[in-house]
Amino acid sequence: MITIERAMVVEVTAICRNHVRMRLAAPRLAKAARPGQFVNVRCAPMPMGARTFEGWDDCARALCAKHPTQTLLMRPFAVHRAWTKGARKGQVEVLFKIIGQGTRALASMKRGQSVELMGPLGRGFDLDECRRLSTAVLVAGGVGVAPLFQLAEFLRREHVHTLLLVGAMSEKDIPLDVADSRMTLPYMETKPEATITAKEFRDLGCEVGIVLMAGARGYAGVPTELLDRFLHRTEGGARGAACVFTCGPWGMMRAVAKHAEEHGVACRALLEERMGCGIGACVACSIRVKSAGGVIRRRVCIEGPVFDAGEVIWDEA
Repeated sequence: MITIERAMVVEVTAICRNHVRMRLAAPRLAKAARPGQFVNVRCAPMPMGARTFEGWDDCARALCAKHPTQTLLMRPFAVHRAWTKGARKGQVEVLFKIIGQGTRALASMKRGQSVELMGPLGRGFDLDECRRLSTAVLVAGGVGVAPLFQLAEFLRREHVHTLLLVGAMSEKDIPLDVADSRMTLPYMETKPEATITAKEFRDLGCEVGIVLMAGARGYAGVPTELLDRFLHRTEGGARGAACVFTCGPWGMMRAVAKHAEEHGVACRALLEERMGCGIGACVACSIRVKSAGGVIRRRVCIEGPVFDAGEVIWDEA
């Protein structure tokens, strides 16, 4: 069930360079959101008034002139966390990177202000499939880690061995709370002198490998390299059923899908596309996928955002 809810801002926290965590009081969304779903957020109100325009171009010019810092379309954000009990019951959290005027306006909001939410939207992860797993590997690029926390919570409740591999340019670009760690990944031949871990995922009981393009701590390289080594070392990661889950840049997910296919391991990709409406009407977020009848288009906002990675046509960047 999709609801439109007015949510109060509880906390806005800068995590690292250009990344923000926002916690909102949204009881209906917190209760309904499932791992992998997203929410549309109106980043700033736009008073329309009663006016008539001859066409869309005239309308857009007038709106931009009168409200240069406002945004017309809502923005899609993965539900990073949702609380249904405890002191934060009824609250949800989104984790995002500041890219344009919409996310910049959202990041500037203060405690006590309110935003309009629509959700939960999309088709999330297949939780029945997740329950049957023995091993799950979560591969994230940057802020692509946002939708994977709820999934990790579910997997750990179901006692699934969970490994998180998250990549970033540098330590300043990791969109998570990090801490020093003495733990190294057992399947790595070369181990760094100092490693770091993601606190929230570590506290769930996940193995964590943070991979940096530049930096003295953590593993050097890209997360797909660690994934390949893990799958080689563990014969596909499977002592029983295994699955790879990924979210991040298109090129990274394409490489993850390729490694999983080579090792005969299932792979689910959570895609992030530009959206207009978020409810399937505008078809702006459609992608090409394989089907029994050939190549067809699927809407990320309705048929996704979670897809079988083996069905996605990755050559389209």
